[in-house]
Amino acid sequence: MQLLYHEDHFNALKKQISKRQFFLLLLAFVVLAAVSVTLILDDHKENRPVLLTTLLLIFGGGMLIFLWDMTVKPLRSYAKHVNSALHGRSHECTVVFDRVGSEDSVIGGLTFRDLIFLGEADKHGERERMFYWDMEIPLPDFRKGQELRLTYYDRFLTGYEVL
Repeated sequence: MQLLYHEDHFNALKKQISKRQFFLLLLAFVVLAAVSVTLILDDHKENRPVLLTTLLLIFGGGMLIFLWDMTVKPLRSYAKHVNSALHGRSHECTVVFDRVGSEDSVIGGLTFRDLIFLGEADKHGERERMFYWDMEIPLPDFRKGQELRLTYYDRFLTGYEVL
């Protein structure tokens, strides 16, 4: 069985997330320190740095939100997916590879490639089954008609074995 995700990869993801969160926390403290300094300088008479304080809060907060969404959030989404793949409830099935789907799917901020397989007919008589392949992992050279045993959770592939 060729597994797509491994525990050491998950641990490296968690480490990277911690580093990025630490950097953002450091940046938040710098912004808060700058705001505190502007508030300390406020003597409630002539020196009223209201504009400076407001700009620091707006731009500092906006920058923190932007950096969170660009650096930490995607990595946390991917780590959640890898955690589910490693520790979640998984299933197995034997199918025949049919084709790669025409479009990529974005699910929870992550991009997946659609793979179409032929399996046993369901209650509606349909044999086609679609699974999602992680775009971060290179797709092996599956041939049409090749029989495979898949492990998956939900519709996300976590491993395969060529039969």
